[in-house]
Order: sequence, then structure tokens, then C-alpha cells
Amino acid sequence: MGKRLAILAIRLLASVNLLYAAIFLKFAGAPGAVALFTLMSQTFHGLVSQPVFRLGSGVFETVVAVLLLIPKTARLGAGLTVMWMTAVILNHIFVLGYGWFFVDALTVMVLAVIYLLLTRRHSDWGEPESAGTTAALQTHKK
Repeated sequence: MGKRLAILAIRLLASVNLLYAAIFLKFAGAPGAVALFTLMSQTFHGLVSQPVFRLGSGVFETVVAVLLLIPKTARLGAGLTVMWMTAVILNHIFVLGYGWFFVDALTVMVLAVIYLLLTRRHSDWGEPESAGTTAALQTHKK
């Protein structure tokens, strides 16, 4: 019961965090978010405009948050979150600098990694494997 509650809490925390960032910062055009995405656009010499960066990342984070909320797609959402937050963290290290957004990205990434570790399955040999692999092995054994 405790592990299930922890898994649910992690999914909810990560989803709420991503939705907050998307809705109240990116979609609303908060000055801090606009400034960060303007800097990103300038880094790429204007090849991608600030609104495209900002709104595109908001759409992606919204989709990932919804995936995290649905139990059957939560692992996919967590995996996409880890990949996305890796890119965000690298962007903060090399382009944007450190601040609250950087700490937030680290927090969301840690939550997603913990979720993936808590929900992994183990094979007959004691090695972790995904739920899809487990189903495929069971079908093959019949």
C-alpha cells in the first residue's frame, strides 16, 4: 500500500509541476519564461523564434503530464520526462545559467527517475525488464 501511494504521489507531483510550468509560465507568457526563451532563440541565431520555443515546450510538457496521469502510459511519460529534463538541464548549464528553473528541472527529473525505478519489473534471472517484455516472454513460453 505504501509503495502504491508513493508511486501515485510521484506521478501527481511531476504532472502538477509540468502543468504549472506549461500553463502559468509558458502559455501565459510570464516575463521570466519569455526572457529565458528569448535567450534560447538568440543562442540559435533566431532560427527558432521565442514563441515557437516557449509554446512548443509548453505543448510537449502538457502531453507528458497527461501521459504521467494515465496509469497505462505513466512509464512512457516518465521516460519522456527524463529525456526532456536532460535537455532542459543541459540547456541551463550551457546557455541559461542556474536558478529556480534549473532546480525545478532537477526535481522533476529525480521524480521521474524514482518512478521508473519503483515500477520496473524483474525477470527470472533477477534483471530488471519492462512490462512489455514480461508480457512478450509469457506469451512466448505458452
